Order: sequence, then C-alpha cells, then structure tokens
Amino acid sequence: MEKKEAYTFTSADAENYDFYLGPVIFEPYGQYLATNIDTTGLKHVLELAGGTGRVTRHLRRALPASVELWATDLSNDMLAIAKRELGEENINFKAEDIQQLSFADNTFDLVVCQFGMMFLPDKQQGFNEICRVLKPGGKLMCFTWDSTLNNPLFRLLINELMLPHFEDEDTARFFTPFSLHNPQQLKGWMKNAGFKDIVVDTINLTSGTASMEHLETGVFRKHPLGKAVFDKYPSAFEAVAQKFKEGIVERWGDGDISFPMSALLTIGIK
Repeated sequence: MEKKEAYTFTSADAENYDFYLGPVIFEPYGQYLATNIDTTGLKHVLELAGGTGRVTRHLRRALPASVELWATDLSNDMLAIAKRELGEENINFKAEDIQQLSFADNTFDLVVCQFGMMFLPDKQQGFNEICRVLKPGGKLMCFTWDSTLNNPLFRLLINELMLPHFEDEDTARFFTPFSLHNPQQLKGWMKNAGFKDIVVDTINLTSGTASMEHLETGVFRKHPLGKAVFDKYPSAFEAVAQKFKEGIVERWGDGDISFPMSALLTIGIK
C-alpha cells in the first residue's frame, strides 16, 4: 500500500507555506533561535531544513559578517524562495538530505535545525550525520514542535475537526510535525549520535498576528491538510473550513489574532 504523506510542500504549496505560515508560525521561533546563539568563535554555520529562509534571514543578521553560513533544505522549491528573498545576503544555498549530508567531517561550529527533524524517515541517522559534520566542541540547536495538545490551533484543526473524518485509516501522518515531543527520546538519539551536555527545554511563544481568513486559508484551504480532507470527503471540506473559522473566532476573536505555540529546543555539544 502506498504510504500517504500529509506535509509535502512543492511549487505553489511552497509559496503558500511562506506567505501564510511563515510570518505567523515560523518567524517567532526563528527570532528566538537567532537571538539565543552565542556567536563567540563561530566561523562556519550550517542551517538544515531551512525552507523558504524565514530562519535564515535572522541567522544572517545575528551572525558576524565573517561567518560562513550554509542554508540547506531537501526541497528545491523551498530553496528557490529563500534564494529569491535572500540571494544577496552572503549566504550559501544548497539542497541537502539531513540523513546523507555532503559536507566533510568536522566542518561546522554550529548546526541549527528548526522544525525539520520530525520529517526524517531515519531520525537516528539524521542526528548521526549532524554530529559527524560538527567540529569537536560544536553545537546543535534543534527545534521540534510540541504535541498538538499543547498547540491549540492545530489541536482544533487536526484533533477536533479532521480526525472524525478519518476514523477508518491510520492518521499518524497528520501528527508528523508534532511527533518529536518526548525529551527522553530526543536525548536518546542525541546521546547515541555522540552528543553530550544535552538539554531539552520547552519554549512557549506567541504566534505572529493574522486575520481569521488568513489562518483559515493558510492552515486549511491552501494547506495539504485541507487537501487531505477534500480528497477523501469533498462534501465535508466546506463544513470543516467553517467550523475551523468558528473555532478560531471562539478562542481568539475575529480581529488581529495571535495564539499560543509550544516547541522543544534541544541543544547538544559534540
């Protein structure tokens, strides 16, 4: 049986991802990550799963101009947007699979990865590769989403509104971005890869502001989650969209909306 994927962003999906989700969901954590980097002694920095460059921009501004920054992603469609927006910013762009990095051993002083590790088929191999390309004493800073139960926008959409329509099949794919929220599991992979001084902290931030229509469009109508509903039950698509809007308004109002978000920041030293 063909494995179904719920989070594939290519072509127009990548543009929608950047426009709708970028400023609302990813900017706050990108800013947090960049402002918590100790730049002392850094010469070579690698960003993994950089997507459309939302975090990359903040990294480049936070790092001294002399620091070589590589921004990578598995998707060329995502990277194309990053290059378009940041192509003149002293950044090296490259398509990379975290599980098979092309860089030499002991190359980087710092590796950052925001919301990418959850999608790897072989997560241990991903952490192994990151440790391999880090210099001794180098650091990994890695964000992964907390459970949907602690991310109320997605708890509303996925747990409450979508799951009842998929009771006859495996729904694990909808939770892939929120699947790495167990600190002991994260520490185990990191330790096995060769990291030490591993710390996992829960970071609670507030989203960027957006209208109800912006959220409904970006998180459902023009999102692979909405496509999953439409593909299975076209007649349910508008009903879910309407309930999503009503749930947003009920929880956060109908003006400039912001909502709480929760993620885990895992840090380790090679």
